[in-house]
Amino acid sequence: MPQRLSVDQPDLQAHIPIQMRDGRELQVRHMRQTDAELLERMFYRLSSETLWRRFFMPLDNIDLDRLRGETVRLATIHPDREVALLATAQEDGREEIIAVARYGRVGNDSECAEASIIVRDDYQNAGLGIQLFDLLVQVGLARGVHHVILLTHADNTGLIGLIHHLGLPYTGKYASGLYEIDVQLTDNEPPVFPY
Repeated sequence: MPQRLSVDQPDLQAHIPIQMRDGRELQVRHMRQTDAELLERMFYRLSSETLWRRFFMPLDNIDLDRLRGETVRLATIHPDREVALLATAQEDGREEIIAVARYGRVGNDSECAEASIIVRDDYQNAGLGIQLFDLLVQVGLARGVHHVILLTHADNTGLIGLIHHLGLPYTGKYASGLYEIDVQLTDNEPPVFPY
Protein backbone atom coordinates (compact mmCIF):
# COMPACT_ATOMS: atom_id res chain seq x y z
CA MET A 1 0.00 0.00 0.00
CA PRO A 2 1.42 3.44 -0.93
CA GLN A 3 2.51 5.77 1.81
CA ARG A 4 0.28 8.72 2.53
CA LEU A 5 1.07 12.29 3.41
CA SER A 6 -0.23 13.52 6.74
CA VAL A 7 -3.29 15.70 6.24
CA ASP A 8 -4.40 17.08 9.61
CA GLN A 9 -1.15 18.35 11.05
CA PRO A 10 1.35 17.94 8.20
CA ASP A 11 4.75 16.69 9.26
CA LEU A 12 6.84 19.19 7.33
CA GLN A 13 9.88 16.93 7.61
CA ALA A 14 8.16 13.80 6.17
CA HIS A 15 9.06 12.72 2.64
CA ILE A 16 7.33 10.15 0.46
CA PRO A 17 9.40 8.54 -2.30
CA ILE A 18 8.00 8.29 -5.83
CA GLN A 19 9.51 6.95 -9.00
CA MET A 20 9.00 8.27 -12.50
CA ARG A 21 8.58 6.12 -15.60
CA ASP A 22 12.20 6.69 -16.57
CA GLY A 23 13.42 5.43 -13.19
CA ARG A 24 14.32 8.76 -11.60
CA GLU A 25 13.40 8.88 -7.93
CA LEU A 26 11.99 11.93 -6.20
CA GLN A 27 10.66 12.84 -2.78
CA VAL A 28 7.28 14.46 -2.12
CA ARG A 29 6.64 16.64 0.91
CA HIS A 30 4.49 19.50 2.13
CA MET A 31 5.64 23.06 1.36
CA ARG A 32 7.43 24.91 4.17
CA GLN A 33 7.60 28.67 4.62
CA THR A 34 11.37 28.41 4.22
CA ASP A 35 10.93 27.07 0.65
CA ALA A 36 10.78 30.54 -0.93
CA GLU A 37 14.43 30.34 -1.98
CA LEU A 38 13.86 26.90 -3.54
CA LEU A 39 10.84 28.28 -5.44
CA GLU A 40 12.99 31.11 -6.75
CA ARG A 41 15.64 28.66 -7.97
CA MET A 42 12.93 26.55 -9.62
CA PHE A 43 11.56 29.64 -11.39
CA TYR A 44 14.86 30.11 -13.22
CA ARG A 45 14.73 26.49 -14.45
CA LEU A 46 11.29 26.93 -16.12
CA SER A 47 10.88 27.76 -19.79
CA SER A 48 8.91 30.79 -20.98
CA GLU A 49 6.21 28.43 -22.27
CA THR A 50 5.86 26.59 -18.94
CA LEU A 51 5.61 29.91 -17.07
CA TRP A 52 3.02 31.19 -19.56
CA ARG A 53 0.91 28.02 -19.22
CA ARG A 54 0.92 28.21 -15.42
CA PHE A 55 0.70 31.96 -14.74
CA PHE A 56 -1.08 33.23 -17.91
CA MET A 57 1.39 36.07 -18.44
CA PRO A 58 4.92 36.52 -19.74
CA LEU A 59 7.37 36.43 -16.86
CA ASP A 60 10.72 36.43 -18.65
CA ASN A 61 11.66 39.89 -17.38
CA ILE A 62 10.14 39.82 -13.90
CA ASP A 63 11.77 42.17 -11.39
CA LEU A 64 13.85 40.29 -8.80
CA ASP A 65 12.12 42.01 -5.85
CA ARG A 66 8.70 41.07 -7.25
CA LEU A 67 9.83 37.47 -7.80
CA ARG A 68 11.14 37.22 -4.24
CA GLY A 69 7.90 38.66 -2.87
CA GLU A 70 5.84 36.17 -4.88
CA THR A 71 7.94 33.19 -3.79
CA VAL A 72 7.55 34.20 -0.13
CA ARG A 73 3.79 34.55 -0.66
CA LEU A 74 3.54 31.16 -2.39
CA ALA A 75 5.60 29.46 0.33
CA THR A 76 3.36 30.83 3.08
CA ILE A 77 0.65 28.20 3.36
CA HIS A 78 -2.53 28.76 5.37
CA PRO A 79 -3.17 25.15 6.41
CA ASP A 80 -6.91 25.55 6.96
CA ARG A 81 -7.36 26.81 3.35
CA GLU A 82 -4.38 25.62 1.30
CA VAL A 83 -2.14 22.67 0.55
CA ALA A 84 1.05 22.70 -1.49
CA LEU A 85 3.03 19.55 -2.25
CA LEU A 86 6.54 19.61 -3.62
CA ALA A 87 8.38 16.94 -5.58
CA THR A 88 12.08 17.39 -4.89
CA ALA A 89 15.38 15.89 -5.99
CA GLN A 90 18.97 16.17 -4.84
CA GLU A 91 20.97 18.03 -7.49
CA ASP A 92 24.57 19.11 -7.01
CA GLY A 93 24.33 18.25 -3.32
CA ARG A 94 21.25 20.30 -2.51
CA GLU A 95 17.50 19.88 -2.57
CA GLU A 96 15.76 21.33 -5.63
CA ILE A 97 12.06 21.63 -6.39
CA ILE A 98 11.03 19.70 -9.48
CA ALA A 99 7.26 20.22 -9.31
CA VAL A 100 4.57 21.90 -7.21
CA ALA A 101 0.92 20.88 -6.93
CA ARG A 102 -1.34 23.03 -4.82
CA TYR A 103 -4.91 23.91 -4.05
CA GLY A 104 -6.64 26.72 -2.23
CA ARG A 105 -10.24 26.72 -1.11
CA VAL A 106 -12.58 28.87 -3.16
CA GLY A 107 -14.18 31.59 -1.04
CA ASN A 108 -16.12 30.17 1.88
CA ASP A 109 -16.87 26.89 0.10
CA SER A 110 -15.18 24.20 2.17
CA GLU A 111 -15.80 21.53 -0.48
CA CYS A 112 -14.37 23.34 -3.53
CA ALA A 113 -10.77 24.31 -4.24
CA GLU A 114 -8.84 25.83 -7.11
CA ALA A 115 -5.85 23.67 -8.02
CA SER A 116 -2.70 24.02 -10.09
CA ILE A 117 0.42 22.10 -10.95
CA ILE A 118 3.74 23.03 -12.48
CA VAL A 119 6.53 20.64 -13.44
CA ARG A 120 10.05 21.67 -14.38
CA ASP A 121 10.63 21.25 -18.13
CA ASP A 122 13.36 18.63 -17.76
CA TYR A 123 10.95 16.38 -15.80
CA GLN A 124 7.84 16.77 -17.95
CA ASN A 125 6.21 13.80 -19.73
CA ALA A 126 7.68 11.19 -17.36
CA GLY A 127 4.70 10.44 -15.09
CA LEU A 128 5.49 12.91 -12.32
CA GLY A 129 2.48 15.21 -12.75
CA ILE A 130 -0.14 12.50 -12.38
CA GLN A 131 1.53 11.02 -9.29
CA LEU A 132 1.89 14.39 -7.59
CA PHE A 133 -1.64 15.46 -8.47
CA ASP A 134 -2.98 12.11 -7.23
CA LEU A 135 -1.33 12.77 -3.86
CA LEU A 136 -2.91 16.23 -3.83
CA VAL A 137 -6.31 14.62 -4.50
CA GLN A 138 -5.77 12.24 -1.56
CA VAL A 139 -4.97 15.12 0.78
CA GLY A 140 -7.97 17.07 -0.54
CA LEU A 141 -10.32 14.14 0.03
CA ALA A 142 -9.05 13.69 3.57
CA ARG A 143 -9.72 17.39 4.22
CA GLY A 144 -13.25 17.36 2.82
CA VAL A 145 -12.63 18.77 -0.65
CA HIS A 146 -15.12 17.27 -3.12
CA HIS A 147 -14.05 18.99 -6.31
CA VAL A 148 -11.17 21.05 -7.65
CA ILE A 149 -11.20 23.55 -10.45
CA LEU A 150 -8.23 24.05 -12.76
CA LEU A 151 -7.89 26.86 -15.29
CA THR A 152 -5.58 26.35 -18.25
CA HIS A 153 -4.95 27.36 -21.81
CA ALA A 154 -7.15 25.37 -24.17
CA ASP A 155 -4.08 23.96 -25.94
CA ASN A 156 -2.40 22.70 -22.74
CA THR A 157 -2.62 19.05 -23.73
CA GLY A 158 -0.29 18.04 -20.90
CA LEU A 159 -2.60 19.21 -18.13
CA ILE A 160 -5.76 18.14 -19.93
CA GLY A 161 -4.23 14.68 -20.47
CA LEU A 162 -3.18 14.48 -16.82
CA ILE A 163 -6.75 15.15 -15.70
CA HIS A 164 -8.10 12.61 -18.18
CA HIS A 165 -5.66 9.94 -16.99
CA LEU A 166 -6.55 10.45 -13.33
CA GLY A 167 -9.74 8.55 -14.06
CA LEU A 168 -11.89 10.93 -12.01
CA PRO A 169 -15.08 12.42 -13.43
CA TYR A 170 -14.67 15.96 -14.73
CA THR A 171 -16.43 18.58 -16.79
CA GLY A 172 -14.89 21.32 -18.86
CA LYS A 173 -15.90 24.75 -20.12
CA TYR A 174 -14.15 26.65 -22.85
CA ALA A 175 -14.20 30.46 -23.00
CA SER A 176 -11.84 33.05 -24.48
CA GLY A 177 -9.02 30.61 -25.15
CA LEU A 178 -9.09 29.17 -21.62
CA TYR A 179 -10.39 25.84 -20.44
CA GLU A 180 -11.90 25.49 -16.95
CA ILE A 181 -11.85 21.91 -15.69
CA ASP A 182 -13.96 20.87 -12.69
CA VAL A 183 -12.69 17.55 -11.31
CA GLN A 184 -14.97 15.60 -9.00
CA LEU A 185 -12.91 13.92 -6.30
CA THR A 186 -13.99 10.43 -5.35
CA ASP A 187 -12.51 7.84 -3.05
CA ASN A 188 -14.19 4.86 -4.67
CA GLU A 189 -10.94 3.57 -6.13
CA PRO A 190 -7.55 3.04 -4.53
CA PRO A 191 -4.89 5.64 -5.37
CA VAL A 192 -3.01 5.01 -8.58
CA PHE A 193 0.68 5.68 -9.04
CA PRO A 194 1.38 4.85 -12.68
CA TYR A 195 4.96 4.38 -13.79
